[in-house]
Amino acid sequence: MALVHPLVSHTFPSSSTASKRLTSTTAKSNSSIKPFPLIFTNKKSHKISCNAVTDDIKHKAAAPPPFDHDLKEEEQDHRVLVSPSGEEEHRGERVVAEYDWTEEWYPLYLTQDLPEDAPLGLTVFDKQLVLYRDGSGLLRCYEDRCSHRLAKLSEGQLIDGRLECLYHGWQFQGQGKCVKIPQLPSDAKIPKAACVKAYEVRDSQGVVWVWMSHKKPPKPNKLPWFENFDRPGFDYSSTIHDLPYEHSILLENLMDPAHIPISHDRTGFTAKR
Repeated sequence: MALVHPLVSHTFPSSSTASKRLTSTTAKSNSSIKPFPLIFTNKKSHKISCNAVTDDIKHKAAAPPPFDHDLKEEEQDHRVLVSPSGEEEHRGERVVAEYDWTEEWYPLYLTQDLPEDAPLGLTVFDKQLVLYRDGSGLLRCYEDRCSHRLAKLSEGQLIDGRLECLYHGWQFQGQGKCVKIPQLPSDAKIPKAACVKAYEVRDSQGVVWVWMSHKKPPKPNKLPWFENFDRPGFDYSSTIHDLPYEHSILLENLMDPAHIPISHDRTGFTAKR
């Protein structure tokens, strides 16, 4: 799935089908987007300035960063190569930055298109999520698998504002608490371990955003904000498309404006030859 804002995009590959869903928001006025700052780390100090030369982490220009077998797999995923400074490039070195991709807000869906009476399955990179509104109209987001037999909760149904698994009828609400197991006696206590993993979500400017980290609490100041959306008279349109290709190809396409007057000639777009 891919959700596109004016001048900024976030894409998520689907794990179940080859088709990708694109939700696009096209604005009639430009907005100013500031890039997220990067903080580089090394072994001597936890924070150093951007493009600073580090002597502790050196790699050949053609070699990837070494795999540290003492780190867990998820920690390895947070080690990324960043562009070297001029001096580092001259010396044939690269800098490894520590970056946790989960500590960001990601767009999930347009608020106006969210079903009122059914759960919705979505994907953020390799994480499968389920999104729904509870009996009070609040947005809830869980990991899309039941804590019992790992069935997809997005294929279940809503019963009195609770999300019910289609397999054995376990029901969940609030922050993922299991509130009903039909196979248990009515007076039996439901184990706390029967809960499902919940994610924090926010409805902002017509878009549902999810905070993917469970290690750190959500940071409201990192939630993207587009000033044009609050300007009087600002107009926009939203559409959904299924695209039969992988998300990196979509990104390359969006960053290639030269194709617009050719490929989109004689289409509904305003760009013409």
